[in-house]
Formats: sequence, C-alpha cells, structure tokens
Amino acid sequence: MLENNDELLKEEAVDTSSDNEKNISTEQEAVEEDNNENDIKNIDDNEEDEDGNKKPFHLLVPLFGIVALIAVIVIIILRINEWNKGIAYVIPPDTEVKLDTSDNVVLMPPSVMSPDTDDGKTTILLLGNGAYYEGKKEGTDIVSMLSETLPEQVEIIDCTLPLSYLTSYNVYERSPEESPEDYFTLFWLSASVCWEDYQRQRTALTYLDKDKYDIERYTEVIDMLENVKMEDIDVVMYCYDGYDYQTGRVAMDKWEDGTPITENVTTLLGAVYTSIDLFSNYNEQTQYIYVCPTFCYAIDDDGIKHPCDSYNTSNGTIAATFSAARSIANYYSVSYSYIDLFTGVDINEANADQYLEADGRTPNKEARRMIADRLSFLLKDRLYSEAKIVKKPQLVDKIKSAVKKIIK
Repeated sequence: MLENNDELLKEEAVDTSSDNEKNISTEQEAVEEDNNENDIKNIDDNEEDEDGNKKPFHLLVPLFGIVALIAVIVIIILRINEWNKGIAYVIPPDTEVKLDTSDNVVLMPPSVMSPDTDDGKTTILLLGNGAYYEGKKEGTDIVSMLSETLPEQVEIIDCTLPLSYLTSYNVYERSPEESPEDYFTLFWLSASVCWEDYQRQRTALTYLDKDKYDIERYTEVIDMLENVKMEDIDVVMYCYDGYDYQTGRVAMDKWEDGTPITENVTTLLGAVYTSIDLFSNYNEQTQYIYVCPTFCYAIDDDGIKHPCDSYNTSNGTIAATFSAARSIANYYSVSYSYIDLFTGVDINEANADQYLEADGRTPNKEARRMIADRLSFLLKDRLYSEAKIVKKPQLVDKIKSAVKKIIK
C-alpha cells in the first residue's frame, strides 16, 4: 500500500511540473509578442542618426506635406499674377481685321415652303428708303445691282422711297392733312397692301412738301403697290438705312415691368412687328428679311459728324436698332432672317468718308456695289431652287396603290 501511494505521489508531482512548464512557456510567448508589437510601434522613435540622436520621423511626414502645399499655393499665385499682366498685342496698321457678323438667314426657296402652290418663281416685295433708292435713275442703285445677280425667276418689286422713315410719326392715326409723311412709313404701307386701299396715300401725296420729297417717285410706288396681291408675295424685305437713327427715333419701347411694347408703330420693333403680323394674316407662307443699316454718322446741330456706334442721338446708339430688329425673331414662328451689313460690309469710321455721301448715311456707287454683293452672297442660292416640285399623294392615289398591292 505504501509503495502504491509513493508511486501516485510521484506521478502527481510529474504532472504538476509539466503543467508549470507549459504555463511558463505560454507566459514567455505572450511577453515576446508584446515586445514585438512595442518594437514595431517604436521603430520610428528608436531610429537614430549617425550621432546617436533619435529621428522624429513621425513628425517629418506631415511637415513635408505642409511645405509642399505652401509651395503649390505660391506657384499658383505667381502664375495668376503673371497671367493678369497680359501680353501687349498690337495690330499692324496694314492688317485687315474681319469681325464675325450676326447674320441669321433662315430663308428657304418657295418650292420648299409651299410645294403645292409654288408658281415656279420668287416674288420679293422690297420696302426701304434712301440708301436703296440712290442711283435709281442711272440704274446703279442697290436693288438693280442685286437683281442682276439673281436668277431670272426672281422678281423684286422695288418700293423704296427716299427720305421715308421706317417708324411712324404717330402712335394713333391722324389725318393725311395733318401728318402726310406718316402714310409712307412701314406700318401704313404694309396696312394698305393688306387692305388693298391706298386712298390715304393718294390724299397724303397732295400735302407732301414738293421741295423736299420726290412726288413722282412716291406716286410711282403707290401705283406699283396697287397691283400687289399679298398671296403672290414669297418674301418681304425691309431695307432701311440709318435715317431713323440719325433723327433720334425710338428703336424699342417698354412697359413699366420691362416688357417690350410690340404694337407701338413709332418704334422700330413695333413697326416691323405689326408689318409681319399684317402680312402673315394674308399669306402664312411669306418669309421676311430685315437688312440692318451699314455704318453711318450722326450729324449734330453744328454739323459735326459722330460715329453711330458710339453717339447717342437721344434714344441710343445704332446698337439699339440692331437689338430691336434681332429680337423680333422671338415673337413669331414665321421665317424671319436678319442680315448684318454693319459688320458684313467694310464701311467704318476709318474709311466712311470714302464710301458715304455728305449726309453721312447714303452709300456712294462703290459702297452700293459692296452692299449688293453682300446681299447676293447671302440670298442668291436661297431665293430660288431648281429642284423639282414633288406633289403630295392624294387620297385617290393612295387607295389605288393599296388596291394594286392587294391584287399582287
């Protein structure tokens, strides 16, 4: 029995010793792992330079980032400062500078606009004033020069009236005796064409100043207009020079809320707007072209000339005219084109005396040729098309075609 107990005690002692060795081994492993982690964390802190000093590497990284950011900001500031200085750009005196024009030509041949009713020709009603009439008796006027370049199928009804205004004198109608000039402005000419009534103009002719106005020409135009049928007009062209601008006429009037007044015929916007409104009620297929004035001068009471692009004649510079004319496209769904002669024809303050007459707005023969060529370039291929007219299939034709397909 005693021998057995001694053996049991020896076995328990061996087991206890083995467990103690295992615990010691586990504790040593844990300590080693902790030491490794601490070593890893402190690698940067414990790194030493050649003199044995520790390098604070963990502080250097963000410091480098801050320095780099400051450097980038400094470079950007320096570059912007350099760009703002700009570079002096001088155009040599002999260099020809061409500006972009504001042309917006959406004109289409009548055969495209109305293939079922096209008569094979293009009829243009041209309403305008002095610049387009000048040289008429010699055949060197703008309209005659333009006609020479167009196909023979294009007919222009030239109704230009020298010294006439685009805008009306009065908002409301006054008698021909009181205001005879008013009935030869754009609105009243347009109204008479649509109403086929020219009695007002006939009466007004007798009250016009015969020393100022060409009564023979005014009478000739009224005679032509009496034979015009609006249903035959394919295109209406508005060709007025800077006369309205020179005399301080209003280009656009507005309501108190800033909305343009479109029915005030004493303004350019109102006159052209109401003209289109009248014509479109009689022919929905008619297309419209507004031709803006070329460069001109305003002449003050002392006879001094002022360039139109910088001189205010009480209702703005010539730019007000362009703005009002271009804005008309916003009010209609009809085909409305805008032709920019101001930048499209090379007449400007530097050479105007070479191209304009003494009144500061009427072009001489050379300038008229320039204008005619410009109009021809933009319009010639759009006024008439040689393309065959394709008729829309009628209902009977559709039925016959369907029957043929069934039989086959």
